[in-house]
Amino acid sequence: MNKTFAETAAGIGPKSIAGGTEIDRIYAHIFDAIVGHRLQPGTHLKEDELCEIYGIGRTRMRTVLSRLAADHVVELVANRGAFVARPTVEEAREVFRARRLLEGDLIRRAAERRDPAMRVALEEHMVCEREARDAGDVSRVIRRCGRYHQVLADQAESPIMARFVRELIARSSLIIAVYETKAPDSCEIDEHRELSDLVLSGKADEAVTLMDRHLRGIEDRLVLDNREAPQSELISSLGTFER
Repeated sequence: MNKTFAETAAGIGPKSIAGGTEIDRIYAHIFDAIVGHRLQPGTHLKEDELCEIYGIGRTRMRTVLSRLAADHVVELVANRGAFVARPTVEEAREVFRARRLLEGDLIRRAAERRDPAMRVALEEHMVCEREARDAGDVSRVIRRCGRYHQVLADQAESPIMARFVRELIARSSLIIAVYETKAPDSCEIDEHRELSDLVLSGKADEAVTLMDRHLRGIEDRLVLDNREAPQSELISSLGTFER
């Protein structure tokens, strides 16, 4: 069975489905390039170039693009082709509004059911997030910051809501690529650490309050106007794909 977006996002892109089919791996490779901001919103995903990069035919490539469209990171436009999705200002505001509602509820649930396994999951993620920051890898930092929210959502034992959050995080990545004026700073990691401490201490109300402030802080970094984002060159953005 093919991997869904939820399964791919949970493992941060290609690595999570290295043992999957070639279609799975191509899907994950493109998905990772999009959420990691290597492929900018609005970029035309030309079938002929993609087929050449990945060494597959148009029919199979269309399967990949259809899966990416189902995950709302690619738009399929009749008679024009596939494009990396470019969220509107209205969609951007709606996405963050939905995230505050869902993630506020999920972090409360997580704080109420804290256990040793949760501590391990959160601590392991914080190590990875700090390593990405110390390495100066901006793309990896962006993915890890989003991944923190996925890890936290998964602790609430509410898989349906957690899956909705994963989709919203992917959309947030596109929104940030278009509208953000500056990259995440160390305060964001500090808040991740504080959120983890509150959850693991069972301080649900404080965790909900901080999550709301944290997400509003991310939204505040955005300049929500109708600017145009530059398109990306496919071959240089996607890099080498090992078949």
